[in-house]
Amino acid sequence: MNFLGLTRNIVLLLAVAALSFQPQTLKGQESADPEPSNSVQGLYKAILMHEGTNFYQYANITLRTINPGGGNLKISANVRIFFGGWDSNEFLTYEYDEAPLNLLTREISVKDAVNDVSMIGFLRANALSGRWFSTINGYVGRFIAKKGEAPAPPEDGILVRSLTGQYQGGLINSNPDSNLPEKITMTLVTTQDTGTDSAISIRGNTRLYLGEFGSLEYVELKLKDIQFNFYSRYLTVNTSEYGLTYKGYLAQDGTFEGEVFAEGIGKVGPIKLTQQE
Repeated sequence: MNFLGLTRNIVLLLAVAALSFQPQTLKGQESADPEPSNSVQGLYKAILMHEGTNFYQYANITLRTINPGGGNLKISANVRIFFGGWDSNEFLTYEYDEAPLNLLTREISVKDAVNDVSMIGFLRANALSGRWFSTINGYVGRFIAKKGEAPAPPEDGILVRSLTGQYQGGLINSNPDSNLPEKITMTLVTTQDTGTDSAISIRGNTRLYLGEFGSLEYVELKLKDIQFNFYSRYLTVNTSEYGLTYKGYLAQDGTFEGEVFAEGIGKVGPIKLTQQE
C-alpha cells in the first residue's frame, strides 16, 4: 500500500471512531420543543366578566402548592382584583389558606368564609376557567385565566373604571329651602391602605360652581367619611362644611346618580355626575 492510500485509510478510521462517540439522541428529540409545564403553581392572569353586561375586570390569581407529607398536596391561593388597568393601584386582595383541587375532574374551589370573593373553576393545560361570586351580588359572571400570558379581553367589552378621577355634572334643587349651586364637580383619589392588602383608602373634594365650569367662582369643600362598596357600587360622601351628603350608585361606566342631603333641611334633590376622560 502506498503512502497516499495509507493516509486515506487512517482518515476514514478516525471519522468512524468520532461518529461512534457522538452522544445518542432519543427518537424525535432533535426537533421537539420542550413541553410547557403543567405545574399547578404559578401566576394566572385573568379576565373577570360581569354577566348580563359588557363590563369586565382584570385579576391576578396566584396558586401555591406544598406537600406536607403523606402524599397530600395542599394548594393555597391569592386573588387580586383590579379596578382599572393592569397597572392600577386600585385593587382588592384576598388570601385563601386552602383551594381544594379534585384530581379526577380538575375542579378547583377558591373560597372561604371570610373573603368577599369566591371562584369555582377547572384547571387544565395552564388555563383556569369558571365562575366567580361576591357575597353582595352572588353570581357575578364567568372568568378565564392563563399562566404566563393575559387572555384577550372581549371585543365588545368595557373595562370597569377606576374610582379615581374627576366627576362633573349637577344637582336639581327640588327642596324650596335649598339654593345650592347646581353645577358640581367631585374629585376622588384612591390609595392602598397601609397595613392591609384588601382595603382601599379614598379621599377627595367637591366644588360647587356659582359661575360656569372652569371659572374661579366656586367653593371647594373637602370630603370626609367616604364609603364605597366596590361590589354593590354604593357611594356615600360627606363634606367638611355645610353638612352636605351625596348618596347614590356609581356605575361601572363612571356615572354617579343619587341624592344630595343637607343638615337641617333633609333631601335637597337628585344629583348626576359623569367621570371625565
